Amino acid sequence: MGLDVDTDLFGIFHVNWAGSRWLREWCQDEGLPDPFVGWLSGDNSGDQCVLGPENVNTRLARVWCRSFEKKHPAIAELGGELIANRRMIVLRDYLYPDKGLGEKEWRRRALAVWYAILKNGVEHGDTLDYW
Repeated sequence: MGLDVDTDLFGIFHVNWAGSRWLREWCQDEGLPDPFVGWLSGDNSGDQCVLGPENVNTRLARVWCRSFEKKHPAIAELGGELIANRRMIVLRDYLYPDKGLGEKEWRRRALAVWYAILKNGVEHGDTLDYW
């Protein structure tokens, strides 16, 4: 069980419940807003998060991205590189390479991915489908 997110940037990917809980708790600990903008039901029941046009989801994503950029500029920069190189990135290989990653590096990459998804969605329009 978990959260399947469909995006234009990276396609469909799965965040297990422990992973989504980790990200939400990490953001709380860091003083950042909730990262799951547009996830209204909280129960993975097909919520859509429409980004791009001016709406509540976009405003929340902008606030999260600005807060993240201020607290973690190096990771935000990595997220920007992911956006710029998206055609060469296979998300699964990036997060789960053959040689494996330590927990600290995995978390850094996961944060960069989420930042890239929200930032790209705000700037270019995207609908995140939480299933």
